[in-house]
Amino acid sequence: MKRSAGSESDGRDVMTTAEAKPPTLQERVATRLGDLTATERRVAEYLSAHPQEAAFSSAEELGRATGTSDASIVRTAKALGYDGLPGLKRSLQGHLQTLLSPANRLSASLETLGDGPETVLRATLRDHIEHLMMAEQTIDTAAFRRAVELVDAAHETVVCGFAGLDGVSEYIATHLTRIGHRARTATETGYRLADRILLLGPDDVVIVMAHNRVNRETRTIIDHCAGAGVPVILLTDTLGEALRDEVEVVLSARMSRPGAFTSQAVVLILLEALTIAVAARDRGRALENTERMNQLREELNGYPLADETVLGHQRTKGGAKPKSRGR
Repeated sequence: MKRSAGSESDGRDVMTTAEAKPPTLQERVATRLGDLTATERRVAEYLSAHPQEAAFSSAEELGRATGTSDASIVRTAKALGYDGLPGLKRSLQGHLQTLLSPANRLSASLETLGDGPETVLRATLRDHIEHLMMAEQTIDTAAFRRAVELVDAAHETVVCGFAGLDGVSEYIATHLTRIGHRARTATETGYRLADRILLLGPDDVVIVMAHNRVNRETRTIIDHCAGAGVPVILLTDTLGEALRDEVEVVLSARMSRPGAFTSQAVVLILLEALTIAVAARDRGRALENTERMNQLREELNGYPLADETVLGHQRTKGGAKPKSRGR
């Protein structure tokens, strides 16, 4: 149910940044992984996780690294849509500046730098800064605008994240609610998920977070939404090419280094930006609902929020707890 992410005033479709760029190696692997043989899958996953080595190694060297053969390397490259290993290497070498980014160089040096807390802190901060800078370049602004429009116009927004993303889902659904938009999560697995998505309709919108794998729940949600006419916004690392024709909007950003621990920092910041952009479309509504929430909190607390300190303790000028309001 793919639709145009934007159009010019004369009605012509606009080619988005994501559509104009050829798919990355990681996207090709994610798209074709299910069609590969066991040996090809083994090679493809190695190439995806070690792009620097793939860019400059021979077929024989890659065969040794993967425990296969040079012929298997060539077959895998062709199965991924390249004209062979030379085409794959040209593609990777063309992105050499990105592949050898400061974050990746720092990552490769972590083992020799030691594991002291200060080193880990600096490495983690620099790594995330680099990924955020990359996200600024890779996220299609027209697609982001379309995602904001969908959430703003939706009767209800359902946020779906699995395998550690349930907390992020709850956080964003809560903040959307606070600015006056109906939102909830659908992060259950197995049969319980059916109850959460059963009544979705065309006036709703679903946000799906999926990094590198399409699990059963994600597959079911996308298929159900397609049948029910529900637009889907996909936040992903490498699945954009594989799922682009099945969803309304794709927001692609590198979440972590290939083969490394997957961080949720980028996806969280992206969702926060989405929420703030939705609030900005109707500032009056957002502020009114935020004020109403504060009033409800005061009623529940029994004292004005202004009486709370940073630590959350109740204080008055004399240090005693304020009296509760009459009931």
